[in-house]
Amino acid sequence: MNITELRIRNFRCFGDKETTVNFDRLTTIIGSNSSGKTALIQALLKLFGVNSKERTIHKSDFHVPPNIKPDEVTEDRLLRIEAKIEFPELQTEGEGIQTVPSFFKQMMTGKPQEVPYLRIRLEAKWTQSVTPDGEIDPKLFYVVVPYGDEEKDDSYKPLPANERALIQMIYVPAVREPANQLKLASGTILWRLVKSIAWPEDTNKEIQKTILPLEQYLSSVGGLQEIRNEVKSAWSKFHRDSRYANAEILFNETSLESMLKNINVQFSPTEDITNYSIDKLGDGLRSLFYLSLVSTLLGIEQKIINDDKGRFLPKKIPTALTVLAVEEPENHISPHLLGRVTKNLREISEISNAQVLLTSHSPSIVKRINPEEIRHVKISITGEHIGSTAVSAITLPSDSDLALKYVKEAVRAYPELYFAQLVILGEGDSEELIIPRLMEVGNIALDDETVSVVPLGGRFVNHFWRLLKQLDVPFVTLLDLDRERGTGGWSRIKYAFKQLIEINIDKTELLTIEGTTYPEGILDEMHKRTIDDPSGPNSVAEMNKWIKKLESYNFFFSAPLDIDLLMLESFTDVYKSIPVNGPEIPDKAMDPTGYDTVVLNGVNATLKKKKNETGLGNTYTIEQKELMVWYNSLFLGRSKPSTHLEALALIEPNDFLDKCPTSLMNTLNAVKEILGKSKKEQIQLEGIL
Repeated sequence: MNITELRIRNFRCFGDKETTVNFDRLTTIIGSNSSGKTALIQALLKLFGVNSKERTIHKSDFHVPPNIKPDEVTEDRLLRIEAKIEFPELQTEGEGIQTVPSFFKQMMTGKPQEVPYLRIRLEAKWTQSVTPDGEIDPKLFYVVVPYGDEEKDDSYKPLPANERALIQMIYVPAVREPANQLKLASGTILWRLVKSIAWPEDTNKEIQKTILPLEQYLSSVGGLQEIRNEVKSAWSKFHRDSRYANAEILFNETSLESMLKNINVQFSPTEDITNYSIDKLGDGLRSLFYLSLVSTLLGIEQKIINDDKGRFLPKKIPTALTVLAVEEPENHISPHLLGRVTKNLREISEISNAQVLLTSHSPSIVKRINPEEIRHVKISITGEHIGSTAVSAITLPSDSDLALKYVKEAVRAYPELYFAQLVILGEGDSEELIIPRLMEVGNIALDDETVSVVPLGGRFVNHFWRLLKQLDVPFVTLLDLDRERGTGGWSRIKYAFKQLIEINIDKTELLTIEGTTYPEGILDEMHKRTIDDPSGPNSVAEMNKWIKKLESYNFFFSAPLDIDLLMLESFTDVYKSIPVNGPEIPDKAMDPTGYDTVVLNGVNATLKKKKNETGLGNTYTIEQKELMVWYNSLFLGRSKPSTHLEALALIEPNDFLDKCPTSLMNTLNAVKEILGKSKKEQIQLEGIL
């Protein structure tokens, strides 16, 4: 069994619009600070917390609309938290034997072949009263009708405390205090472990028999006896109640419970003579030991089920599910150890009676988690969730899609995009170097503005559009046009329009270009267009009209070829100064044949055509063709990143802006506009908050 869905309404930062969060066996909640990660954990704790303190509803748990101050709330407030618990093991013969019988009476399915499930709902009503905190009336119950059916008076059944306790949640906060979990207090990990041991009935008698010789020896020490007598005498002067007449100094415990209350763990060997206790460990090791305690608990509870040696008490009603919620597992832990931590947590999630929930805002954790297991939370500044937390799941391409593996690995390589306020998608390595430099000279600090530059390759950019659309993260795209290259030019334009339609951009608006609305079918044959007509529908001028339309959707092309040629054309002298021995181009007047041969070879190499193929580069100027000879030397004959690094180090900031290629300047302006709009919306939100 496992929790597969949580529905939240009017709880803390979750607003009046019900929010549904889906869970896997291991689920990672990510987002920036104060976006709702902890609130999501607290919602589960209100249902399945081990102790009553965790389950108590307070006035501060009720969501307050962004246009109302908390002190001004006078109307009744109602919050709702509902968990859907599925039992997939019941669909496999023999695997449902461990399912708790108490749940069978409340299970349901809404349609044939559906996995049986439970609905457990917590509702709490806040009413203003004479006390400052008002009156809170919580109710916990089963909902016994399937989703989609009408709920009536007989659709609810009380949830007994013993059945609620079958699902327990362990919350590992961001600040780890394992020493507290080693105390024998109700609800602690130690309490659950010790409670399961089959202690002999005469345990306390045997302890007292063993302790007696030690007590007798200590009593024979004269100095100790003198101190004890003085303590008794002093106490009798202040208090003479016969029930508490004697005050004894004891150096041992005489019962199992009292011994366990003082239990500790020591670590050895150490560099010191004495062993280390938990309080002497650093934050990182304390954090790791806390997680190991949880693993111990779940491992023991798994063994209890199969215990046949009488080491543990047989559980008539076992804990059916333990939900482990770990807040920021990356805290105090070095990066190389995070792999062990995430591996351990995944192993825990694979135990039949356990489920794991993580929260994080660290790319180091995200890159170790499958994208499908991620839930992205953010405070929405627009739409129906304005001023409250919105949750997005990640939908990747189907398993049959060739892009699946690439996209999963790229997302792991650039997990920063999940936390970004804006993402700039580029073609490759060149963009990864040039775009940050462009932002820098444009007075945009990428880290301060939470902007991520992600070089993902033009072929798969559509999947990242879809991903960022799901996350509600704005994005700007800069790809190569590759005019006159194999799959460039009109094919690239067709691809861009098709994929914008795929992410639900309005087709009519998208295909209305300079007052003319084209049918969607025009895209089907667009890749077959040539550009040998200087003035017709296949001309460069016509192509530029379609490119300009794409720019209104923050999609830009490095035209006419790619960003490398753009930079070479704009900063020719700088790039030509990089190689010690550059290419030699014969004088056109003195050696026209040699000149034509060298230029043709440069064009062939740059446009990736067959050797000596004629009629190439017709849409490029003579100067651009000559630069293709240098392009071949600078970018094809050596590393592109190293060439750009050397050139960028030589270009002054003012020169970069003065001579910046048009498509790059348009990209910079689009980024500034998005960030400016986002800041205005944030200011407006803060105004109503």
